[in-house]
Amino acid sequence: MIKYSFKLITALFLLASSSAIAGLITTELSEDTYISYGGYDWTWASPVNVTNYELYDFNNGKRVNEFKSADFHTGWMEIVNTNSNPDLERLFLELELSNFTSNNGFIINSVSYWNTIITEVDVDQFGERLGKKNDLGNEQYFNYETFYVRASVAKVPEPTTLFIFAAGLLGFTLRKRNAK
Repeated sequence: MIKYSFKLITALFLLASSSAIAGLITTELSEDTYISYGGYDWTWASPVNVTNYELYDFNNGKRVNEFKSADFHTGWMEIVNTNSNPDLERLFLELELSNFTSNNGFIINSVSYWNTIITEVDVDQFGERLGKKNDLGNEQYFNYETFYVRASVAKVPEPTTLFIFAAGLLGFTLRKRNAK
């Protein structure tokens, strides 16, 4: 009886479920969506470089992708040299496609965190990239890949980790003392 009930409930859930549509992720970026290089975190944010980019989808007609500015997520900024960050543009030019390729061959990007519709980058366009958004809507830069940067946050161990490490050192010290 339980076996049939389970099958009935499963069938009802499958009938009642609908396909999910991806959308803009508003939480902070996960660690697998950016790389660290030269003291900064770098992310591949979009395959387009304008705020509102029109897409034509045969199923849904004309749709507009909204591409968010760098400050949409805390700490991220456009890649321009400033007094506090004088080497950003030079470091940006040093980056290669291999830097954004994971060990299993996937491209590291955060497109879903900055775009409302677009979900993939254009790997063939990596050489044509900019470090800031083109808010003027200049057609010359529509298809440029866009990257953002932030100062790397130093990873501080959790208090529990420090406690375990200290307890281990204390244990070794006591063991050595007892052995004598």
